[in-house]
Amino acid sequence: MTAMWFGLATIALVGAIVLLYFDRKQRQRTGHARQVWAKAQGYTYVSLEPALPSTWRRGALAKLGYLSAVDVVSGIRKGEKFVLFDLEDSATLVAVRRQIGSDIDIDMRLKTASPPKDADLELLGAIGDRVVFATNPEIARHAVDQRMVAFIESLPDSVQMLWSEGNWTLGMLSVGTIAREWETAIDAVLRLSGLLHVLPPVSEPRGMDGAGHDPGRPHPRQRGREAEPDEFDDERDDYPRSGRPQREPFEEPEEHEAPRRPSLAVVPDARAKARAEWQNDDWPDDDEEWAEKPNRPEPHQESAETPEQAGGPFHPGFRPYQGPVPQ
Repeated sequence: MTAMWFGLATIALVGAIVLLYFDRKQRQRTGHARQVWAKAQGYTYVSLEPALPSTWRRGALAKLGYLSAVDVVSGIRKGEKFVLFDLEDSATLVAVRRQIGSDIDIDMRLKTASPPKDADLELLGAIGDRVVFATNPEIARHAVDQRMVAFIESLPDSVQMLWSEGNWTLGMLSVGTIAREWETAIDAVLRLSGLLHVLPPVSEPRGMDGAGHDPGRPHPRQRGREAEPDEFDDERDDYPRSGRPQREPFEEPEEHEAPRRPSLAVVPDARAKARAEWQNDDWPDDDEEWAEKPNRPEPHQESAETPEQAGGPFHPGFRPYQGPVPQ
């Protein structure tokens, strides 16, 4: 009897090893195929991202968020950023990031699927073979127009679930899909992301006005609301209600408190000795004696009182030619 149980355990162990081997081979083939597809499309491929699923918490991540993301492909398609990855061997997810998020989340899933576990998601209605849930059905109802109905009715069966979360729109596919189905799922999530732009944008929480503000950009002034006085604003004290700045009383500087630069206080003045010698020299007291004489001679002014100098207008040292007259 013991040998029989031992034989059954051995057979089960061998079967498990064989299944793990084929599963690993299948995973390697899928990862290689996705890597080749990403390279052909110009996308980025990463084999493992353990922390990526923790970015979201709704939809399929409510049950499978503990799994790691494998065979991750990221890139830009039709001007929008997207991420495609597998939750190990459970599901394939597509996530598209929207430029403007919303506080209202929407969940679309097949009628055969179990309802979401999120308590804030309420039933909005059924469209085709899909059931729609929303966090605020009254406002989310405005997004369910003719375009949304046409979009939901055109969804392929490979896209099992779609939902929005903040500024992300996600979709889930079954495991074992091919490249054509990946592209179809990405386009479907991109289209839903564009339709959800009619939802009101995300609002800043109260008390956190300056949490995500860029310090290099000042806050704009709000109309109808006067700016609250700042207890640390010194400029408000200088401007009374009349609109004119208050002038401070002029105070004459005290002569005995001559300003002195600290950096020069410890440096000996090398010119003190020369200044003392300069003051002890005998200098003329009359200001007229300090008058500078012109460097250039003043132009000659002819006067009747001035006798004509010898040599006429020539220099006093000029001597005329006294040699023989040339023939």
